[in-house]
Amino acid sequence: MSNKKLAVLGMVAVLMVGWAILQNRISHNDSKTSFSSSPLIEGLQIEAVSAITITSGNGQQTTTLNRNGKAFVVADKENYPADVTKINRVINDCLDIRTHEKVTDNSSNHADLGVTEETAQFVVHFLDKDGGQIVGLAVSEADENGTAFARMLSSNDVYSIQNPPRVVARPMDYVDAQLLQIQQDRLSSVAVKTGQDSYILRALDDKSDIELKDMPAGKQFKGTDYKSVFKALSSLRFEDVMSDKSAPESMAFDSSYTGKLDDMTVYKLSLAKKDDKTYAAVSADYLDKSIIQVNKDDSEEQLKENEAKLKARDAVDAFNQKHQGWVYQIPSYQAGNLTKPLSELLEDAPEPEKEPEPTDPNAVE
Repeated sequence: MSNKKLAVLGMVAVLMVGWAILQNRISHNDSKTSFSSSPLIEGLQIEAVSAITITSGNGQQTTTLNRNGKAFVVADKENYPADVTKINRVINDCLDIRTHEKVTDNSSNHADLGVTEETAQFVVHFLDKDGGQIVGLAVSEADENGTAFARMLSSNDVYSIQNPPRVVARPMDYVDAQLLQIQQDRLSSVAVKTGQDSYILRALDDKSDIELKDMPAGKQFKGTDYKSVFKALSSLRFEDVMSDKSAPESMAFDSSYTGKLDDMTVYKLSLAKKDDKTYAAVSADYLDKSIIQVNKDDSEEQLKENEAKLKARDAVDAFNQKHQGWVYQIPSYQAGNLTKPLSELLEDAPEPEKEPEPTDPNAVE
């Protein structure tokens, strides 16, 4: 047989071996895993969900969210209203989980894969009005490549998934912790009362600066702390909440911070300190109590003014309805600006330089 024929036969043999290996790998993969890109949860009637329980940290922490009408409340925080955006995010994150490959259907592997209720990174139960489970899922921690495992609790099938959502189970993670957010240019004045000390900071007419009402003689502002006090409501948050019925009887709300807006809206924080923590009960009021009458002969300007008043009153009513009966724990870094004594805002003003005495033109050196 010629060398040319031998070379051709050798090339054919190599190709046949390669094809056999490829066929074997394909058949092996098909028998071991089944590829899928379908959602892990196939169908969930949101309107049928009456409660959601979320467990994270390998079963260490659980939060329960109960339906209240069309919204949800955080059961672990005495049924404080849950943030709609955060509830929707949890639901959508669960519905968006898509399977990649089936890994096993043997329940003895669940713990090692991190998809049991005790070993999962997070577990979510969607419950009906009777407490029965509609849908439940467990998701493991992801590895360095973003690969994790997921399982429906009603099934033994475990699937690999990519880049699982981050679902947490701290009750405060499902609360809108923004208490007030008022732009500084809307404020006309703030009044601070701490014990026997009280003072008022007022914005100048052109909003260019802030002044202290009845500035003591020989004093001036020290640094810029007075500006921080004045804009304390620009982004005021809370880090915990409890009902006023749960507040200790020894908690004395003997301090206050009141911000008055240009449109006559007033926000008041009644403040108390206990164990180095600051707590606030909040309320709002609208100082213009005049009766608003709409006449067909009103000018467009008058109509706009009346509309603005009605909106302001509605905002006050909504604020009070949401926050009445609750006591909020204010972060220490923000509480300082709500209760800062006047003495920390002021310092001695420098004495004016004395003018030189006029010289006598007839004086002789």
